[in-house]
Amino acid sequence: MEWIDGSTGSAVVRDSRNGAHLPCAGETSALGTREPVSRTLRLAAIDVGSNTIHLLLAGCRPGAAPRQLFRRREFVQLGLDVAATGRVGPEHLERAARTLSGQVAEARRKGALKLAVGATQALRAAANGEEVAAVLAQRAGIPAVVVLGPAEEAQLAFAGATMALLPGTSTLLIDIGGASTQVALGPAGGSCSDHSLGLGSGSIAALAAGDPPSSEEWRAMQRRVGELIPDLVPPPPRTVALGTGGTITNLPRLLGREKGSALRLRDVEEVIEVFRELPVSEIATRSGMDLERVRLCRGGALILAHLMDLLGLPSVRCSERGLRDGMVTGILLRGEDWWRPLERPAAGPEVVQAARDALARR
Repeated sequence: MEWIDGSTGSAVVRDSRNGAHLPCAGETSALGTREPVSRTLRLAAIDVGSNTIHLLLAGCRPGAAPRQLFRRREFVQLGLDVAATGRVGPEHLERAARTLSGQVAEARRKGALKLAVGATQALRAAANGEEVAAVLAQRAGIPAVVVLGPAEEAQLAFAGATMALLPGTSTLLIDIGGASTQVALGPAGGSCSDHSLGLGSGSIAALAAGDPPSSEEWRAMQRRVGELIPDLVPPPPRTVALGTGGTITNLPRLLGREKGSALRLRDVEEVIEVFRELPVSEIATRSGMDLERVRLCRGGALILAHLMDLLGLPSVRCSERGLRDGMVTGILLRGEDWWRPLERPAAGPEVVQAARDALARR
């Protein structure tokens, strides 16, 4: 289990038994500052993905965009069942129900007043996806787990990833998930057009049984990536290229860099060469990453390299913000309809005003 302490702004991997703690309202953080009691509205977002179930707790204050406070990610891998049988089986359903219930309880303990839970490709593709979503919601004691459509997922991720950019900045977002990849283009803070691609880090990594993969397995992975990614038109000049999702945010660590660094195509190709030569256990030991994340990054790196080459991107800036941040913003702007698109996308100041209005209603 990975616990990321947002109070210090740094990513720390800890065993859940260590009880990683986020300062709540009125407590003192590791930086020696106190979290304001009355001026911070805490909201939470959980996405039920193909590889992981991931919680974000965010603090919303007047005069600022939502701030990441705490994240908890657990590997459940619903996508394995869906890829093999087209359905989520009882074992993975039970594991997902326990995980989601635990994360909902965690969010409430840490003061979240509202919570959004959305599911992505695994439940979209599963024949029993809606049934699974209903069971998960019932077990977690929440109104619903919303199965997001590809366009809804892309817009939420785009809103989250671009919230720190100057509104109107032409932006391309690559969001590599476990079983799907979203490529979105639009003005920061606005509506985006998107291509939803039916491949992700987990579905490509699953093609290799060897550790490291054999030459034949690598060729099969590369061939599959090429088959599933259509010809895409490069973005306009001076477009900012952002990347989000577990692969992109963790690849800098494999290069010995800080999270959030920019990645050039040759950087991604360098990581791919490491994947070709070394077993997962050795890479995990060197980087401090967990074994499963390293394994998934094999597939995600191939997807990213192909897209960067196809789209002519000199570099991609890694963003720690994405889908869950967009879900939090959705709660502020649309309440229980957090996933529905606005008729007119909100700019940054409107998000800030929504936080101010929500706090005034407390």
